[in-house]
Amino acid sequence: MGRPRHPDILTPREWEVLALLRERLTNEDIASRLGITLDGAKYHVSQILSKLGVSTREEAAAWRPPEKQRWWMAWPVWARIIGAATIAAAVAGLAVLALGVLRTRGDEEVPSLRDNALYGRIVYLAPADHSQWIAPPEQLAEAGIVTTATPDQFRQAVTSDTAAIIIDRGWALQLDRGWVRSQYEQGVVIVGIGINMSEMPSVLGLSPVGISGDFGSYPESRRFYSLISKQPCGGGASQDYLDLHPQSQFNLLIHRMANDATLPNRGGEMLKAESQC
Repeated sequence: MGRPRHPDILTPREWEVLALLRERLTNEDIASRLGITLDGAKYHVSQILSKLGVSTREEAAAWRPPEKQRWWMAWPVWARIIGAATIAAAVAGLAVLALGVLRTRGDEEVPSLRDNALYGRIVYLAPADHSQWIAPPEQLAEAGIVTTATPDQFRQAVTSDTAAIIIDRGWALQLDRGWVRSQYEQGVVIVGIGINMSEMPSVLGLSPVGISGDFGSYPESRRFYSLISKQPCGGGASQDYLDLHPQSQFNLLIHRMANDATLPNRGGEMLKAESQC
């Protein structure tokens, strides 16, 4: 019967490919970034164009999810009453079903965040306001992200085993730029929340030398990140929104950090999590 249709308009993998289309990557680049075949990349792009109802890669990159329409408002009053009662009766059953799905994690499209290669090796200097975090606390814990509340705690939490650090814009200017630069030089992936790629030199002291791509400016009113890494393959960079599709975007951020990290692991071997250079 094959794999069941994913409930979202795109599968998690297709959301990843769409994010790379927004970086104007070619099919070859997408295949290399995700560690898949060229035919696989072409297939995903074709599926995205079909599902979004667009005809070009540029239209797909510019696409944004439509606001949910209140289709039920078109029903007659009596139908709304019956429908509301039916929905209320179904909620309890659906909740039990959802709990079972979460426990079994049977959807092979959404692997556990605990399975990511950088579990326990990502340190986040988070804002005091939890509503401004990149994900809810339980998701951060599931992904093994260490959260810190001050620059001092942050620096103490970053060790030789750290593979990636996440810095909120509100804290950025309180950090020693030389220290941040040294982390970058050692191969640590640097993620700036609310920091445009063009601001990396002035805010974090990171000049994206040798990084290709046309990175535009993201508005401060939106939640977004910029990612930069020195290794592997001579450097990499990504930018994307965090509020466009929160769960998928958070998963994509974890994937990108793992894809760009190259550090000695606990066994002394080199960690090249998912990179295909």
